[in-house]
Amino acid sequence: MATLANVNRTIIDRIRYAAMITAFMILAGLPAIDGHAKSPFQAAQRFIETGQHTEARRALKSELRMRPENIEARYNLAVLLEDIQHQQQALTLYEENLTYAWHLPSIINLAALLQHQGKTKQARLWLQKATKKIKHEATPWYLLAAMAEQDGQMVKAASLYRKALKADPLNGFAYLHYADFQSRHEESDKGLKYAAKATRVLPNCAPCWRKYGDILHKAGQKQDAIKAFQRSLAIQPNSETRQHLIDTLHSLGQHKRAERMQQALNTWRKQQSK
Repeated sequence: MATLANVNRTIIDRIRYAAMITAFMILAGLPAIDGHAKSPFQAAQRFIETGQHTEARRALKSELRMRPENIEARYNLAVLLEDIQHQQQALTLYEENLTYAWHLPSIINLAALLQHQGKTKQARLWLQKATKKIKHEATPWYLLAAMAEQDGQMVKAASLYRKALKADPLNGFAYLHYADFQSRHEESDKGLKYAAKATRVLPNCAPCWRKYGDILHKAGQKQDAIKAFQRSLAIQPNSETRQHLIDTLHSLGQHKRAERMQQALNTWRKQQSK
């Protein structure tokens, strides 16, 4: 886990993720901003969906002048500014959001951006604050665990991953991150138990099934790995997952089948590059 997390999502995916988290905040009774009919915020959403990012930034700035408490608008604007390398402005917006509410996507992006700038201590402090302010959320814990692992503090990292599971036993990604950690360091059962748990909690998560396949493969359970990769591909076709499947077939000696799949994959890749 080389970076904090979620930094490489597309702009639309990151904004949709924030909207999903806000919905959970509403259910939990936390402050969130509802939609405003015919507002600049709604116009900005349409601009984002159609790739008109300059217009979206203008609309979001207008929205914040009218409704400075709109944390979704400020988050979306920060994401768009990050995309054009205006990192300091984005950083300021994420921090400002946290004066209104402990908005999880803002915490995640703020910590990732600080770490990218080499400000690891500040990133860690924000995540530690989040573990106290949003006590039943696993994400800050497993991001802290990833940072501890990067620092070579494996015992501390394992402890933080377990705290993530305790904070939210229904967070499939917490299980997946801990399983990946155990697999990399060949701890316990090499991550098999928690990876399987992650796919039970998130049965429709294609990347989760792919990671489970990788963990199974590394543990020597290659037939089960093939099933996991196939499950992932059934949910969402993906060239990387297909390559993992092909490599696993080769390792089992199923060369003809693997070569046919590789040829088809190579043809598809050439078509996509045109």
